[in-house]
This record gives sequence, C-alpha cells and structure tokens, in this order.
Amino acid sequence: MLRRIALLFTIAVTPLHAQNAQELALARDVLTGLQSLSFEKKREYCGYLGLDRTGNLVATNPIPGDMASCAADFPDDLAVVASYHTHGAYDDGYFNEMPSTIDVESDSAYYMDGFVATPGGRFWYIDGRAKFVRQVCGVGCLPVAPQFRKGADGEIAEAYTYDDLRRAQR
Repeated sequence: MLRRIALLFTIAVTPLHAQNAQELALARDVLTGLQSLSFEKKREYCGYLGLDRTGNLVATNPIPGDMASCAADFPDDLAVVASYHTHGAYDDGYFNEMPSTIDVESDSAYYMDGFVATPGGRFWYIDGRAKFVRQVCGVGCLPVAPQFRKGADGEIAEAYTYDDLRRAQR
C-alpha cells in the first residue's frame, strides 16, 4: 500500500510534459547572464524561449520590467515553449525566493512552462499546465544578490502546487 501511495505521489508531482535538457540549459544560461543586471538595476527581466523557423531553440532578448513585474510581448517569429524571468534584487517586502501565483497564472494562461531565477540564486521550473513549480537547484546555483539573506522568506520547499503557493504567500 505504501509503495502505491509513493508511486501516486511521484506521478502527481512529476510535471506532465517535463522540460527537456536543452530548455533547461538555455534557460539557465540566460538567467545566469541576467542576474547581475537584475540586481544592479533592481528590476525584473523577462523573455521567452522558443523554436525559430529552422527548429532551433532560442531565447528572445530580455525586456526590463520593474521591481516586481515584467511583461514581454509574444514574439511573432518563434513558437514559444516557455517564459523566463528574474526576480530582481533582494527586497524584504517581497516573497523573493519562490515563483509567485501570478508567475504560475501567467504561464498557465498560455499553456506553457516557465523558468524563474531568484535573488538567492534559486532556479525554478514552472509547469504552467499542471500549475506546479519545483526547484531545479537551490540557493547559490545561480548568481546571488549581495543583499540576499538566507531564511528571510522562511523555509522554502523544493516544490509547490498552485494552492500551496497561495497559502505560502499570504
């Protein structure tokens, strides 16, 4: 019985159409490159990953947002597969270290995945269809903001459902 429960739990928390290694690598490279700029300018940067006309996976140029949001126009020349964005500089007034419910809702509205980099250097994957997020890697796996204070947002889980995020961000 316990084995069946463990299997059901594994199936329930595994993204239905999990990202592939190429998407992960490109998202990580793009977000790694944006972290310092995002900290310096104290703003989010965002864009998309998609397939170009030749079938190559590429990233759009990042668009600057503000301290707590970012909105990039959909590119006309790509088949978008995922969004990406930074969470800007560390700020005690925000839940910096996990994707927000708005992040999940935005990706979910377009049936796509997303990737998020936090000031603490966490790298998150958002499964927009399943409304599920998980850490690809934790604190310090991407560049870390100078002001970052580990633990300031409390304990950060490895994964969250949308409802879990709503409860955690109240």
